[in-house]
Amino acid sequence: MALTRVQKRDLRLLALFRGFSFLGDSIALITLYLRVAHHGHGWMIAALSIAAALPLVLLAPFAGFVVDHLPAKTFLALLCVVEGLVCVGIGLWHGNVATILLMALLTCGVAFSLPGYSALVPTLSGEENVALAQSTIQSVQGVALTAGPAVGGVLVGALGQSWPLYLDAMSFALAGLGTILLRTDRRPSAQASNEKTKKQMSAGVRLIFSDPYLRPVVVTVTVFMLSLGAVNVAEVFFITQTLHASDLMYGLVGTSFGAGSIVGSLGARSLKQDPLALVRISLISIALISVLLGGIGLMEHVVLVFPLMVVTGVAVGIVNVAFSTLSAVQTPEALRGRVYAATGALFTSAEISSMVLGGLLLTLVAPRTIFQMAGVFSILSVFIAGSLELRTSHRAHALK
Repeated sequence: MALTRVQKRDLRLLALFRGFSFLGDSIALITLYLRVAHHGHGWMIAALSIAAALPLVLLAPFAGFVVDHLPAKTFLALLCVVEGLVCVGIGLWHGNVATILLMALLTCGVAFSLPGYSALVPTLSGEENVALAQSTIQSVQGVALTAGPAVGGVLVGALGQSWPLYLDAMSFALAGLGTILLRTDRRPSAQASNEKTKKQMSAGVRLIFSDPYLRPVVVTVTVFMLSLGAVNVAEVFFITQTLHASDLMYGLVGTSFGAGSIVGSLGARSLKQDPLALVRISLISIALISVLLGGIGLMEHVVLVFPLMVVTGVAVGIVNVAFSTLSAVQTPEALRGRVYAATGALFTSAEISSMVLGGLLLTLVAPRTIFQMAGVFSILSVFIAGSLELRTSHRAHALK
């Protein structure tokens, strides 16, 4: 079904201001990493990474509960104001402890805004156009996250370490204004208000693991993320030390991945909203990414890494759109905030664990070996966990 004029307007507006917000966040994060790196403390990098991730896990049940019980426009707009003020604070106070604490506070806001905006997208697009809407949002997000590190590096060099954070605060202000201008709002249902609070908070997790289509993808992606975090830790050492490439080449490798993810997101706009088809494309894409990661670990020159990174990005873009669409298709509207929060917490937990493991492995094995180990482990996870869970999806589809 074609989008109405109001739906097109709201989706374009959402994509635009969320794009600015993601760009600002990406600029701010690279600025903070550069700030911490100048102090020369490796533990500060780790602490900053944890502060940027742990609240997403700890607050997930409560965040999903709140998102599903408050009108989206008002809540998200106020949240943008709070996040903007926190960014101003990070720009003003440069101490290590203050930076970590304020970063954790900012991530607390993100723990609510991510599931909030994710749950809002199907409401804006209509149930029949979720794949198209997710493709649009994911591609704009890919552009912002690809451009952010380069823009952040330039801004820090030209303006210092405070102004990029003030720009991030401005991006939150734009996001809040854009949210208020949306014509469609997501409001809590009467059914959600009548449930017991404890059951409400765990409803997202319970739905995920009882759904025959969501569970296979969530289980496979979670296991896959146990490999991906280690690769992210090892990547900079693999490119710059093992392959003896420059810092510029390392940045370009990341850019090639980002470009591929944009292409994959745009290409997934025509995905059918059939749950079994979405499960299949997700698992196939994860299997491809696993093979590519192992292949990257075999490369002897950085030039050979570029095409593999582009294809990896394409596959990641497809998975992002397919899974976001599947989550919307298989989740009742009243539970979407809790489902998006729960999946985000599961994936982030796996990634944090993998990053810690990757740091430990780097003291024992070469970066190249980590890529190869990650490829083998993730391939096995797809063919064992994924294939077993896929049978559940086929049985559920046959009973329809």
